[in-house]
Amino acid sequence: MVATFLMAILLIILLGIYMYNWSLNTVKNEIINSSTAQVSFYLESLEDEVERIKILQYDSLNDEYLAKLAIRHSIMNEYDTVESMRKLQQRLVTIHNSSSYIANVSVHILSIQKTISSTTSVSPIDMDKFEHLRVPEGEKGAQLVKYKDKLYLTTLHAGKAGISQMYLIEVEINTTALQEALGQFRTYADSGTFLIDLTHNVVIPGKGNNDAVLLEDLTENDLKLESGNIGYSKINGQNIYVVSVKSNYLNMLLLRYIPQNLIFVPVQSFYIWLWIFTGVGLMIIVLYFVYTYNLIHKPMRKLVGSFRQVESGNFNVHIPVNKKNEFGYLYKGFNSMVQNVSALIDQVYKQKILNQKAELKQLQSQISPHLLYNSLFLINTMARLGDENLIAFTKLLGDYFQFVTRNASDYLPLYQEVEHARTYTDIQLMRFPSRLTIHFEDCPDAVRDIQVPRLIIQPIIENAFKYAVEKTKDKGIVSISFRLDDRALRIIVEDNGAHLSDETLVSVHKLFYDNTNIETSGLINIHRRIRLIYGDENGLSLERSSMGGLKVTLRLNPKAGV
Repeated sequence: MVATFLMAILLIILLGIYMYNWSLNTVKNEIINSSTAQVSFYLESLEDEVERIKILQYDSLNDEYLAKLAIRHSIMNEYDTVESMRKLQQRLVTIHNSSSYIANVSVHILSIQKTISSTTSVSPIDMDKFEHLRVPEGEKGAQLVKYKDKLYLTTLHAGKAGISQMYLIEVEINTTALQEALGQFRTYADSGTFLIDLTHNVVIPGKGNNDAVLLEDLTENDLKLESGNIGYSKINGQNIYVVSVKSNYLNMLLLRYIPQNLIFVPVQSFYIWLWIFTGVGLMIIVLYFVYTYNLIHKPMRKLVGSFRQVESGNFNVHIPVNKKNEFGYLYKGFNSMVQNVSALIDQVYKQKILNQKAELKQLQSQISPHLLYNSLFLINTMARLGDENLIAFTKLLGDYFQFVTRNASDYLPLYQEVEHARTYTDIQLMRFPSRLTIHFEDCPDAVRDIQVPRLIIQPIIENAFKYAVEKTKDKGIVSISFRLDDRALRIIVEDNGAHLSDETLVSVHKLFYDNTNIETSGLINIHRRIRLIYGDENGLSLERSSMGGLKVTLRLNPKAGV
């Protein structure tokens, strides 16, 4: 037992040492990686900003007023010359104000021997500066130019007429703004940043740098200043980590240094407390594990296992109750819940089936032959006049009422329902031959044999006749079409009725979902029947037709039907 205890203590000590070293390296790597990411992001942002400034600079080469001053100055009057200078200076001021890294924007126009600046207006051209700011041939990247310890971005337009029309646009870099931006990396005391222009050996220190740390001190230990390099230096007995990132576009190197002692500060007190918490925590964990395993884990596993059996559909689960604690109360509640759920499922399922059948029969019973009276009067008139269409009309009427009064089955193939609707339209055509036009598509072969409820299409067409023919003086048009995709079959009935208001359309649509309304007829009747059989996502939808009347879309899912 003593040996086992000593081995356990030794393992804890080794684990503590490992965790301490791991924490130390993790903190160091996180700080260094974070520093590398920050300087990399800043350099990328600086590259983007310089590139944006150069784009504005190149775009200014084509400035209308700059071209006038450089090429047409000899034929311009004094007013045009002054106005062009003013307009050009306004553009330079706009470029100047677009970035905090710009100290000044100037245009040197050789033909008029003038320099127009965003800060000093118009002045005589400085030929020495003009010659020094011209970018050497073949230089790539940002093409930064150094003149009198300042950095510039320049671009030259030679002109088609030679040297006489040359002009140069310069952007002076604001080194003070760069120093302030570099100062944001001084998140630790005695840390700092240097931005080094490798082309011109210009060193820009960050604002707030430790004056005791110089660039020469950082590089005295043969530190390689390369992109992504993490080096190590020693200054006045103090260990310092140096992170360097290079921009090939700017040919600049961003150097950030952090004292080692700042990196290890967060983990100094951790070393002592690590051992204390390790020992105490291990003891608590062992005791807590034993206690919770017997008090909670085992009873909880039994309860979870019973719930999983219920999820799989087994409602005959029963948990024995042996203790009078919280789990004993839960076990009793679980057993009672399973019994009640089982009884309710059986009761609700049966009641729902009976209610659906009763409501379906009630809805179907409300459909009656609306044409009976008008058709009998029409037959009487045709018989008195000796109309030759009497036989055909009575045949259609007989087929119509035979279908309506047939109760052999509540469902029938879709093509029979469509033929019944077509019979109805033929009857209406004979009643109103001069006032009615019917466009009736054929039933798609893919769904002609699916089983559907009786009388779901003809009442929709009857509603269309009511508003397209009986309530309008113009010629009525009724269109019946079919649309089939992978998810649903849509039967669309449209008319050109002119008496449908937006208020009526909204009020009828609301009645579709008003379950408190017991009286149902027409479109509401069909909508409720379809939803009962095929589900709530099916049924009727109303909108205004492109012909001006009502467009009714009957949607049903053949896969969810009978």
